[in-house]
Amino acid sequence: MKQFDAIVIGAGISGLSFASYAAAKGLKTLVIEKSDRPGGCFHSHRFEGSAAGFWLELGAHTCYNSYGGLLELMERNGLMGSILPREKVSFKMLVNNEVKSIPSQLSFPELFASAWKLFTLKKDGESVASYYGSIVGRKNYERVFGPAFNAVISQRADDFPADMLFNKRPRRKDVIKSFTLQGGLNSVIDRLAVADGITLLTGAQISRITKAGNGYAVELADGTSYQAPRLTLAAPPPASARLAGEIAPELAKVLSRVKLETIESVGVAVQKNKLTLPLLAGLIPIGEEFYSAVSRDTVLHDSYRGFSFHFKAGRVPFEAKLKRVAAVLQVKTEDLEQVVQRESQLPSPVVGHKALTDQIDRLVQGSNLYVTGNYFAGMAVEDCIVRSKKEFERFSAAL
Repeated sequence: MKQFDAIVIGAGISGLSFASYAAAKGLKTLVIEKSDRPGGCFHSHRFEGSAAGFWLELGAHTCYNSYGGLLELMERNGLMGSILPREKVSFKMLVNNEVKSIPSQLSFPELFASAWKLFTLKKDGESVASYYGSIVGRKNYERVFGPAFNAVISQRADDFPADMLFNKRPRRKDVIKSFTLQGGLNSVIDRLAVADGITLLTGAQISRITKAGNGYAVELADGTSYQAPRLTLAAPPPASARLAGEIAPELAKVLSRVKLETIESVGVAVQKNKLTLPLLAGLIPIGEEFYSAVSRDTVLHDSYRGFSFHFKAGRVPFEAKLKRVAAVLQVKTEDLEQVVQRESQLPSPVVGHKALTDQIDRLVQGSNLYVTGNYFAGMAVEDCIVRSKKEFERFSAAL
């Protein structure tokens, strides 16, 4: 049985950031990932052939100078020189097959009549719909802000806790406000995955986790076993619940209560000369079967433009998706080059979700079992890293 100082289950940004903190302390850290690629919601698809050198984000697509934890990891791993500024293009709305500006869809009288509530209304205990609907007006919410929030989190946002949607953080004045990286955001994952002290296993199916003395033993489907005195669960909640069944049954029950939403994403590259669509950051649709279409126009390319359409799961077959993508982009389906698909799952919390995460914290407090992911304070990249850092501080205090 191979020995490590720490084992992390899940190689998304939550798991790899935790592993990075552990490795920086000189701990021999194993990261086990079920899929064939690390990164989770960091997924920069890098095209080949005639589009070689062109990349497109299928998951997270923007980082900000308020992401202090991410910037700290980037500095430690020599990535600050890879920062790319984003072009100043805006999101548009897709209304009845027409591209419209966001202001054109707003009722300003309703907005002015309601906006004063921003200074008095508190987010605690409010849903996105109840909080923002009160501030912008019900019709504005239904026509503009609701669809925009759906686009932000790639799911219906109405019941989402208002205090989990946007978290205010201090900004780093020495870094541009919003950015991506050369080669896409996956460049962060690429660097973390090969850092000194980290061993990454991908395509690894875990059959069971058991307690072994004062630590844990992880057995893979191929019979290989690994042991460590400390274990971190950084997989999606259902997977973490299954894996925790033998070692922490009460924790497993709580994790199984975290709801998920499935998103089906389709990414395409299109030659620039075939497009008449104006440059934009993305499209916020009204009455469509996709939550958003995010553009690569934020980083210009000589020959190509790219678009990621995030569809509601189980609604539209693949060929119909391609037809709709082509229609929205006003091109032929054969103009969609090197089409790539991705299915992902995101947490879908509702008001009261914090009671679940508080219960998770109580169950692991004082133990050598750690839990991180994108379902604690929020789903943003920085929320994941903040959670991992918080758990690592608990980890470090026990060393």
